[in-house]
Amino acid sequence: MFYNVYSMKKRGFFEALNVVDRCRELHVGLLQCPHFLFVLMGVVISAAIITTHIVASYYAEPETVVSIIFVVTVFLLVVGNAVVQAFEKVAEASQLKSEFVAIISHELRNPLSSIKWQLDAIFEKAEVSADEYKNSLKIVNHANEKMISLINDLLDVNRIEDSKFQLSLEIFSLNDTTSELAKLYEPIAAASNLKFMILTPKSQAWVKADKTRIKSVVSRFIDNAIRYSTSSGEITITIEDADSHVRWSITDQGAGIPVEEVKNIFSKFFRASNILRYQTEGLGVGLYLSKFIIEASGGKVGFRTLEGHGSTFYFTLPKSKA
Repeated sequence: MFYNVYSMKKRGFFEALNVVDRCRELHVGLLQCPHFLFVLMGVVISAAIITTHIVASYYAEPETVVSIIFVVTVFLLVVGNAVVQAFEKVAEASQLKSEFVAIISHELRNPLSSIKWQLDAIFEKAEVSADEYKNSLKIVNHANEKMISLINDLLDVNRIEDSKFQLSLEIFSLNDTTSELAKLYEPIAAASNLKFMILTPKSQAWVKADKTRIKSVVSRFIDNAIRYSTSSGEITITIEDADSHVRWSITDQGAGIPVEEVKNIFSKFFRASNILRYQTEGLGVGLYLSKFIIEASGGKVGFRTLEGHGSTFYFTLPKSKA
């Protein structure tokens, strides 16, 4: 029994030292992994003590010993700072996880509640007309589609982190795709006293990319422009030639993004602080997914913003022949 306990402790110790696997599980590099930095710091401290002892034994000049100790101390401070930053990242990840749980709970609860209310209304009524029944089914179907969309976004995020995200390339017209999606969003924009202005080149903008994924990117950008517009006005969509690429952009007259939060705009689960967290739908992964899709397609994505005056989001895609 003593041997078994000893073996378990010994195996657990060596498993703890297997920092490479632990870092892979956390999806971080070695220089950002607390386990690796902790072991590295222990090795450096031990080596520093031994080296200082050897140098002090062979050199009588105190200046030399002091210089070595100073260099070692500075190095230890650098490593220690890296360890602190690594643990801060872990703390931030934990905070993001808590926020994510709150957001996903809220986002899934809404469509589930909508489905429940419609079903309860149908079951409680003795007689339900065909129109009422059809209207209730439409609401249930919309709520179901919303949940499917949320789950698909989460699956895509997981595929990206596991390096399993794939694109199916084809040649299509970015003009036609944009016009098609703009028509779908026109009623939603009109409800907020917004209207689209679409500026396109005379010739078709043919691109080579994953059409389904690019449609999701364009949809997200249009949807965000509508949601974050604070007053009536125009939303301008521009498609233009950019040498070997096609450039697509959308400009709104919305709330904009605070300067201190600009660097986080394409991060997972991020939402600007000037937008009420539960005022808009979504998980905060739309821009993160859009950036990955565009860059994986050989393009670039970016934005310009001025808080209180709106934003312009844009992306480029490789040009292709019809």
